[in-house]
Amino acid sequence: MSRLRFVRRMVVDLPRQVRLAYCLMRDPRVPIATKLTFAGALAIIATPVIDVPLALPLVGEIDAIALTFFALRLFIAACPTYIVNDQKQLLLEQRSAFDEDVRSGERIAVMLYRRFRHPDDVEVQGSARPAARQNSVTGASQ
Repeated sequence: MSRLRFVRRMVVDLPRQVRLAYCLMRDPRVPIATKLTFAGALAIIATPVIDVPLALPLVGEIDAIALTFFALRLFIAACPTYIVNDQKQLLLEQRSAFDEDVRSGERIAVMLYRRFRHPDDVEVQGSARPAARQNSVTGASQ
């Protein structure tokens, strides 16, 4: 039962922890030594020195996810509490560095799409579909 709880916690908490760690890495108030230690831990996880046996590939993936989760938790615990609380509040309000970067990425993606889209594409509610396909979906005839 505890393994199931651990997996469920990782699935729910991992994205939240990743967003918080991202914001903490971007926060200038977090000590650089803490950031470098976390970046080093992630580098070691991404490029392991000790290989897990190839006969058990799933174990290696789970191991990397668990180590990443552990590194995230340690990094967040090593950051000053008031900064962690500030970043959590900004995440709740969707005003964090993560949220701003996602919005910027969306704007860039839309700009690139509009720049490079095919001339036959028709824009429908912010997305594009070829005109013939749009007519077949909406039931309009040509």
